Amino acid sequence: MSKTRFVLSIAVVALLVATPAMGQLINYPVTALPASNADGATSIGAGWGRGLSESSGKLDAIAIGAARAMETVSFGVIGSYVIDAGFDAAGAATSEISLGGSVAYNVPMDGSVDVGIQGGIEWMAPAESVSLLNFPLGVSIGTNTQAGSLDVRPWIMPRVQFTRLSPATGDSNTETDFATSAGVSGVTEGGFGVGLYVDWAYVRDQAALDGSSTSQWLFGAAVFYVL
Repeated sequence: MSKTRFVLSIAVVALLVATPAMGQLINYPVTALPASNADGATSIGAGWGRGLSESSGKLDAIAIGAARAMETVSFGVIGSYVIDAGFDAAGAATSEISLGGSVAYNVPMDGSVDVGIQGGIEWMAPAESVSLLNFPLGVSIGTNTQAGSLDVRPWIMPRVQFTRLSPATGDSNTETDFATSAGVSGVTEGGFGVGLYVDWAYVRDQAALDGSSTSQWLFGAAVFYVL
């Protein structure tokens, strides 16, 4: 079974959503793109994500996406709908759309371990006249094992992320934060798969007057099919 992974990210402010005080940009964990054989493998799927901590917003998001895993380069695109992710001019909560894409260079390795250098961009407009861009950059380490008829892939990806908040008026604000995501997926011989992911980010606490940082946690689950 060719390696796979499903990209699915959903939206909101900060890899943990809820405009996580500038964390990631979407309400779904940043997932690692795997390598595949020379023929490549394409995945399509859908998922759900939610912030687990107060600083993560505890928002729900639904996403759809597609990923192409190849021997040297892998890439993916996503779109998501985050519930109550932003605010209108009157201050009422509104649901928002988030868009993103990622690309990974798969480092040549011997054995069952795969290593990738991955970067991406995520966009969202959590309020009127405000745009949010997130640029996660990380190194993923994963492996493929067999559990009966399932192709199982656990992975972990530490990263640094640059988040830029740009209002229509006033100065833009850019933050640099550190984060780590991890997950495991299982794919049947027929190409059907499921994945579970968790994401942790250490970001500046927007509510703290002393400028201290806080941890944000995000959980995600996906179902996908490898074409």
